[in-house]
Amino acid sequence: MELLLLKSSVCLLALLLFYKIALEPLSIHKFKRVYLLVAVAVAGIIPFITFVKYVQPAFDKSSFIFDTSTTIPLDTNFKIVEETNYLSIILWSIYALGVGLFFIRFCVNLYKIVSKIRKHTKVKSSSFINVLMEQLEIPHTFFNYIFLNKNKFENKQIPAEVLLHEQTHAKQKHSLDIIIIELLQVMFWFNPLVYWLKKEAKLNHEFLADQAVLNHGIDTKNYQNILLQFSSNQQELVLANAINYSSIKKRFTLMNTQTPTKTKWLRSLLLLPLLALLLYSFSSTKEVEKEVITKAETKAASVIKDYKNQSIVDKQNSTLLVNGIECDGCTLNFSKKGIAELILNTTNQEDITNFKLKIPGVKTLFNEGNMPSNETRQYISRIKKGDFIMLFDIASKSKKYKSIRIQLVDIDDENYSESPKVKKGEASSIPPPPPPPPANPNATPEEKAKQEKVIEKYNKENKIVNGKVYKNPPPPPPAPLNSDKTTGFIDINGKPHFYVKIKNQTKYYNRWGIEVNSTGTELSSNQTDGSKVIPGQKITKIYKDGKIISEFKKTWEDDDFNVPPPTPASPSVHIAEMAQKNATFFHNGNPITAEEAKQVIKNNKEVNISSHTNNGVSTVIISSKPIETINGKQVKTNANDCLSFNNTINFKQSNTTLKINCIENYPNNELKIFNRWGKMIYSKKGYNNSWNGKVDKEFTDNEDSTVTQGTYYYVLKTGTKEEPTAGPLYIIN
Repeated sequence: MELLLLKSSVCLLALLLFYKIALEPLSIHKFKRVYLLVAVAVAGIIPFITFVKYVQPAFDKSSFIFDTSTTIPLDTNFKIVEETNYLSIILWSIYALGVGLFFIRFCVNLYKIVSKIRKHTKVKSSSFINVLMEQLEIPHTFFNYIFLNKNKFENKQIPAEVLLHEQTHAKQKHSLDIIIIELLQVMFWFNPLVYWLKKEAKLNHEFLADQAVLNHGIDTKNYQNILLQFSSNQQELVLANAINYSSIKKRFTLMNTQTPTKTKWLRSLLLLPLLALLLYSFSSTKEVEKEVITKAETKAASVIKDYKNQSIVDKQNSTLLVNGIECDGCTLNFSKKGIAELILNTTNQEDITNFKLKIPGVKTLFNEGNMPSNETRQYISRIKKGDFIMLFDIASKSKKYKSIRIQLVDIDDENYSESPKVKKGEASSIPPPPPPPPANPNATPEEKAKQEKVIEKYNKENKIVNGKVYKNPPPPPPAPLNSDKTTGFIDINGKPHFYVKIKNQTKYYNRWGIEVNSTGTELSSNQTDGSKVIPGQKITKIYKDGKIISEFKKTWEDDDFNVPPPTPASPSVHIAEMAQKNATFFHNGNPITAEEAKQVIKNNKEVNISSHTNNGVSTVIISSKPIETINGKQVKTNANDCLSFNNTINFKQSNTTLKINCIENYPNNELKIFNRWGKMIYSKKGYNNSWNGKVDKEFTDNEDSTVTQGTYYYVLKTGTKEEPTAGPLYIIN
């Protein structure tokens, strides 16, 4: 708002300066009257003009560098106690007071004129009404009402030139201009340019009236003498047009000025470059990425010729495939095995990125990819015949699909939804999709990489023989586990553990994936590598009845990205980039400014840096100690003991608290938690895994003290000689 007002004021100043220098000395008074009114409108409109600039879309690689945290939806209903901005309240109060006072002044002036019209004698003369007043020296006009001295009017002592002057004010409706500017002055009483505009408009009205008198053949010198005889310092009404003597010299000068037509045109045309300059300087530009449509190039092969005239299928028109069955908001009937092995695809081969699944009596289950997660399959194993399951929020990268309903039936049920099958020795009745177009040589490297990945995937799934496309057979199923490998669950000291038995040698793992012996004693302080628990398999989490029994360390890549990450920026450049994002900086657990962070990097090039962005909130952690992450999330670890915890907490689950392993070994510990603004919301000495997501009453004035969903920051002091540990907390609530 302030920026728009400033731009508008600068535009009005430029237009008024142009008027004062180039137009006021000219005798084009009617044009000048229109110019002054239009200048106000132009100055108000230009800052709101936005030009759209279409640019080539650029692939953003920055997300591959630092942002490894999970984005959590922010609950905007949570109220955070902030300091009241008294300056804003004071400024708005002053503005409102000024508007009120100037509006009252406007109404009082209007009332004075109306009351004088009612109280005094009125004499109609042609289309004008003469209001005769006893005590009046200066004639003035308000619309069609001309205020005159009664005694002089009745004795015919008022010169005809003066009457003609005032009748011109009335005929040309000069009072309308003054009313418009007065209302503008009420709204922008603090802007001195409005007062200047009002002064120039009134003076130009006098120029117009003088010109009208002289056009009737009145002698110039005689008219000037009459004006001097009527000179007076008496104040006239604000809303009326009176004979103005304060600028009598300018009026006399213009009466004797005859402006050549060429000069009028040249100075008027100078207005065009001025408007162009103002439009360029004070309008705004919005960049919009234009849609790039890659045209497929033809090939000589007959298969490509079969499809060269076929348009690329619009992603928005694709249909969902459920176990190979086209389904657009339909209802299907599957067995328990069919539901557990559910596969979602699309007719245009675009991958399903995620979906939600709802089972009666069970919380909504979120699934990444196009198949149910292990947790979801655990719940599916409990459903009964006749139960309905809802799949919704089914999304690919470019489209959301309609919800579908699946009923659990026996596999031999007459209503069972059969997936398309291909008998041995027969060709599939489902036509394979057309081959993708070749990579566009004019595409960017990122676009080429995407296109080549699509082509590679197509060639893996299909083969071309004699100009025809055939589906490749699916890969053979994985070999069954050797009989000498056994897995299962066992209770040790009242807590469930996961065990793996290989060749009569049994290994036990606790909830955190740490190997223990048969009595529950930890054999290591490090989390076990998930690729070394069961030979030939890579596992991260083991579930039982929907609950995690063991969680192992992920040390492998999923090859999710098809574009190699760019070379990371230098620490100083990265700090500067994060400062532009208004990031919050911490050094060894203490909040610092961006400038202090730059100084730390400059003085010590061996520090560790971790950056996270969640819900638009960026956090940069600078530490002299190593910053360890697991599955992309920062975790506090200590090589000498088991002190550790995951920094993502789901308070939606009942009886959930922030649990720190082995915290009981540090009775003198102290835990503090801060929100994104650096305001403390929780503090506890001798923390004992009791925080349930509530803000301490001493830190908030809200009745609802539940923390909102989003990113927070913790500082943990162990009470020993070790340095405090700090980092982000991602809270789901």
